[in-house]
Parts: sequence; C-alpha cells; structure tokens
Amino acid sequence: MLVQEYFKSRTDLLEAGLKEYLSEKDEYPQNLNEAMHYAVFSGGKRLRPILFFATYEILMGRKNLNRLNRVLPAAVALELVHNASLVHDDLPSMDNSLERRGRPSVHVKYNPATAILVGDALITKAFEVLTDIKNRNHAVKSIDALTRAISTRGMIGGQAVDLISQNKKININVLKYIHMKKTGALLQAAMEMACVLNDTEENLTITLGNYALNLGLAYQIVDDVLDEVGTYEVLGKEPGSDARGHKATYPSLIGLEKSKKTAEKLLRDCYNLIKNMDGNEVLVEFINQVKERLP
Repeated sequence: MLVQEYFKSRTDLLEAGLKEYLSEKDEYPQNLNEAMHYAVFSGGKRLRPILFFATYEILMGRKNLNRLNRVLPAAVALELVHNASLVHDDLPSMDNSLERRGRPSVHVKYNPATAILVGDALITKAFEVLTDIKNRNHAVKSIDALTRAISTRGMIGGQAVDLISQNKKININVLKYIHMKKTGALLQAAMEMACVLNDTEENLTITLGNYALNLGLAYQIVDDVLDEVGTYEVLGKEPGSDARGHKATYPSLIGLEKSKKTAEKLLRDCYNLIKNMDGNEVLVEFINQVKERLP
C-alpha cells in the first residue's frame, strides 16, 4: 500500500471516530459543543493517531484497516488531547496566538472562557473514550500512559517551564526539556499506547518511545527555525511569534545552521532506531515529512 493511501485511509477512520465520540455541535450546551467541533475539525494533520496506528500495525505484523476499529478509542483520545493542548496554548495568558491552522484561534472565534472549557472538555472526553477499550487491563494501561503524557511530568510541565522561561535567559537543556515535554510527550504516548495494546516487551517499547521523543524534538526545532525564516503559508500563522513573545528558541541560543544540523541528527537517530523493523514505511515517512519542512 502506498504511504499516501495509508495516511488517507487511517485519517478517514479517525475522522469517523471523532464524529462518533463528540457530541453533535447543536447539542446543549450548544456554544460549547460548537466550539469543540471548531477546535477539532480545523484541518489538523492527525499525525499522532496515525503514528499510533502505524506503530500498532508494525507490532501486529500486518496492515489491516478493519482490525484498527478495536483500538480506535486510543487514536481518538490522542487527537482530542492534542487539540485541547493547542486551544489552551493559544490563550492570551499562554502563547497569545490569534491564529491556528490559518484561521482564528478558539479564544478569538468565541472567547477565552469558552476556550478554557473547550480544552478541559476535550481532555476529559479523551479519558471517557479510553474506557471503551474492551480489554480492561489495556484500558487502564492506556489511561496511565496518556495521563503521564499530559501531567506535570509531560505537556503541562513543559508548558509551565515555558511560561516561567519567558523574558529570561535560559540554557539549551531547559529549552530541550520544554520541547520534549510539550511536543515529545504525546508522541511518546502514541507509541507507548500502541505497545500496550500489543503487549509489547519493554525493550522494544523503550526503542519506539525514543523514536517518538527524537521525532518530537526534531519537529519542534524545525518549528523554531521556521518561526524565524518561514512563511505564513507553511506555518498557518504569522512567523516571528516566538521573538514577539520573548521566548527562547534553538536558533536564538545556538544559531540557525547549528539548529538545522541538530534536527538532522535527531532524524538520523530516529531512522536508525526503526530501520530494521518490518513494515516501517510509515515511520520512515514521518521522518521524511519533518526533514522536508527544513528550509
């Protein structure tokens, strides 16, 4: 199967799952449900759930779209949490981003209070969805993995350090921590949940988790680079937001060229971790997609 066909078929499956699990947008309270739909169905690439599907199918030993229905709750939960994090990140009290994916952020389209509730509702919905996993042990372990990814040891912790680091001179290790937690933690959870649902042995779970962390850090470094030299068309928002927000970036700390080289090394490390796995084409494509974003 061509990689492009793989992405489309798995994205279609996820979209159907998201529509199934989210309340109708005209259901009471209408303003909240409408805003949740606005946040989720906004043209996102659905990378985390597709990464989850691809990893699950590698571990399962074959690509079978029908068999993915049994693990669809995990994929839906990942996407709900990701979109919740974007809604909260864009808030005036956080990154104060007016645009997301080429259109007004949720707090601009509605209001900040509604945006807070949207993020909260999407996260709690994610855990409700995970209870639909039929195997109770797998459900509990998936909830544990996603909880850790969101927690003060994951996305929330990364966002907290990001906030207290604004307008301060920080070193590269602090910035790496922010990126690995804000971006890498949920990617790692996608791999870990796929391993949980396949009862994968620990060493392979660690290997796949390291792939995810390296991929997430590389992606964020490329984002840092693009924020400095990219375009609105590539970013879906005006470049230069980090500089305007007085936030440290890889280019500001180590320079543009060294940042690019760091991202390239991380992507090579990603490839080396999965190069000998059967059916790894989609994981390789993820590496290529990040590499192609490098200006």
